[in-house]
Amino acid sequence: MTKKLTISVVLAFLVAISLHSCRSEDLLNTSEEQQPSKFRVFTAQEKETINYAKGFKTLLERYDEINNVQHTAKALKKALKNSSEMADEYVELNIRSQDFTTKTNEKFTLFPLIKNGKVDGIIIAILKENDTQVEFLKMYPEVENYDKMLGLFKEAFLKNTLQQRIAAKGNGNCSSDGSPCDTGEVVITMPGTGGGIPGGIWNGGPPPGGCQPYDNCLNPDGGGGSGGGEGNGPENGPTTPANPCEQTKGMLQDQKVQNIVNDLKGHMNSGAGGEKGWRLNKIGAPTQTTQNSKHSVNFGNPSTMNGGYHNHTGTKIDIFSATDISALIDIARYQNIGDAENGFMGLVAPNGIHYVIHFNGSHSELPVTGSLDNNIDEWNYFQIREQWDILDNDTSGTYCNVGENKLNSKGLEKIFFSTLKRMGLENKVVLQKINENNSVSTINLNSNGATDAVPCI
Repeated sequence: MTKKLTISVVLAFLVAISLHSCRSEDLLNTSEEQQPSKFRVFTAQEKETINYAKGFKTLLERYDEINNVQHTAKALKKALKNSSEMADEYVELNIRSQDFTTKTNEKFTLFPLIKNGKVDGIIIAILKENDTQVEFLKMYPEVENYDKMLGLFKEAFLKNTLQQRIAAKGNGNCSSDGSPCDTGEVVITMPGTGGGIPGGIWNGGPPPGGCQPYDNCLNPDGGGGSGGGEGNGPENGPTTPANPCEQTKGMLQDQKVQNIVNDLKGHMNSGAGGEKGWRLNKIGAPTQTTQNSKHSVNFGNPSTMNGGYHNHTGTKIDIFSATDISALIDIARYQNIGDAENGFMGLVAPNGIHYVIHFNGSHSELPVTGSLDNNIDEWNYFQIREQWDILDNDTSGTYCNVGENKLNSKGLEKIFFSTLKRMGLENKVVLQKINENNSVSTINLNSNGATDAVPCI
């Protein structure tokens, strides 16, 4: 290729840059002017009190109507008349909990999910991001107090017998189409003390997003809200994700975490052998794992955890295994809605090895529950095979310590990112390395397969 450009080409290039710069500025200004719109149904008029349960009902029924799908009884009745393909479950929007408000002023209401004529689950309807984003999730059965909440909804649903609907019809409490009566609020006692939203994911539900997919924007143009109700990419997640550097630096300053890391280092130095683990619980002090072996620990119920820490022994692979990554995913599932990245997993190993991982996405981007389980052993085997390949072929010492038959940090990180790719989790997990002085670096994978450590400032 020639190293010289003609004057005309250079001028054309400069003009292109100028036009690009102007266009970028125009787009920036447009973005700044166009703010996310709030929902009409959640905007009070004068002294009016907002009925959030009614608002969620309006939105979900409207979404079904626009997209010709069936998440509601209203849409199912329409599908039955038209003899179209029908869903096998729906949300009973005439039965609901009281409205809840979190410490960060998010609103949510619970509704029963009906399948085969019975209450089969609980739907969480959430209004967040300063009333500009709505999300519908199916509550995880592992959530504390779940069975009791489900039982209350079952009781309310059973009260809506045909005879009761006929009797109540004259009082104006039931619709003429035979839908369940408006039972009023099913009073639910929410689990935990954190004031957050219980975990869940509804793979068949509407994607999270702004007012446009529901045709319910307060502003005529719908604003510039994220999500838009389409796709499954990061735009549908939280608009202000946590900074992984600040997260990990703050975590390492927690005395509980410092004590755990020191305990694991002491365990490795004691010569006792094997792995040891700690659970950082949502409520109460950290607790040790009880099912430990030579090369594994069992963290137990992920719904009660914010994170976990364990050690590797220096005799296999001293980076997160597929089992460890899967455990992180399960912990992330049970974080408050919008905070999936708060779940973490820490690892210490001989020779000063210390890493932390976080999930890097929203709840809607998590793998389907159980989808990783069947391939864990295969992915762990590939880690071992990749280690052998590196040790056999890397004569330059790029990925291993020559003469020691051990992977260095570059080699461990290479294997970790290969494992993420096999698990379908590329760009969904943040890897951070903790140095001897507790400084943190984020490990990035380059296009050539090598890794770079970017210090957290």
